[in-house]
Amino acid sequence: MSAPQVSEQLADFDANAVPLQNGVVLLEASAGTGKTFALAHLVLRLVTRPGDPLPLERLLVVTFTDAAAAELRDRIARRLQKALALLEPSQAEDSNDQPAASDAVLAAWLDAQPADPAARQRLRGQLLLALEALDRADITTIHGFCRRTLQRQALEAGQGPALELERDGGEQAAQVIHDYWLQQVLSLPAGLLAGLQRQGITPELLERLLLRLDGDPALELEPLPPDWQGGVSLPEHLPAWLERHWQQFTSAWRERGEALEQAFCQAAADVRSRGAGDPKPYAPRPKRKRAGEIDSWIAALEQEGRSPDYDALLEQTLLQDYFHPGPFTKMAVKAFGEPAMASPAS
Repeated sequence: MSAPQVSEQLADFDANAVPLQNGVVLLEASAGTGKTFALAHLVLRLVTRPGDPLPLERLLVVTFTDAAAAELRDRIARRLQKALALLEPSQAEDSNDQPAASDAVLAAWLDAQPADPAARQRLRGQLLLALEALDRADITTIHGFCRRTLQRQALEAGQGPALELERDGGEQAAQVIHDYWLQQVLSLPAGLLAGLQRQGITPELLERLLLRLDGDPALELEPLPPDWQGGVSLPEHLPAWLERHWQQFTSAWRERGEALEQAFCQAAADVRSRGAGDPKPYAPRPKRKRAGEIDSWIAALEQEGRSPDYDALLEQTLLQDYFHPGPFTKMAVKAFGEPAMASPAS
């Protein structure tokens, strides 16, 4: 079997021009661009297709959630009713009342239909049959379609007619996370694993996130780092990723670390001069040179010929409690009440 040919040329979507013959059509559209409208109009075209109209019972229209399926069924019903109203003689007599007056897509569909009375009568019959079959149509979710199919084929499958699908994915999610934790996370170096656990990364958290992702198809994941490859294990990727970020940090620190501390001191002096409160943990003339402490910490690690693992990074509290934007922003908000105040690191 040969692979299907895919055209690299993208074309603008026209709901009245999309071919209705067998095949695969990929439509890319972002939120709010009219996907439901387009589907409803394609159903209208299919049930009134010239020469070979499809009964609505032969169409499968699938979406993700029960709410989306209910909306899609309603939109299809209204589309069919609107088209039927256009074909009624009483509507044709007064063009100002035609439902197509504000619907250019439906007006174009009507213009493409044969104008003779017999053809219009056939169209009305096709639309009436489609509306009558709407309650039986497979306009549903993926789970709903699977449930209906299993129930219809219950005898062939050796199952009872009251067969129901298991909708709770908790057990499957727990098994997936258990396997992932065992095969990937527990294989990490001890320092990396301890650091992840100190940050609250646990099997229970991953299971909750997986269930949330599974229950909401609209959620989008951030892309993986560009040099991460699918199929490569976490223990192969994560240590190298951490090492690259450590090298980037030390390079940036040597260039701007001391200037960053000076900026913090200047900001603390500004808070004091305005009488805006205590700028702790920052001070205009600090007793400790914290940038120098970080310099010494980096130098000691380099002398040992190693980079810190994740757990050791978390133990360097100056990076979290002083040089991180979080504590500075908290101080600035407390002093000025301006959440948008820029950090001196920016």
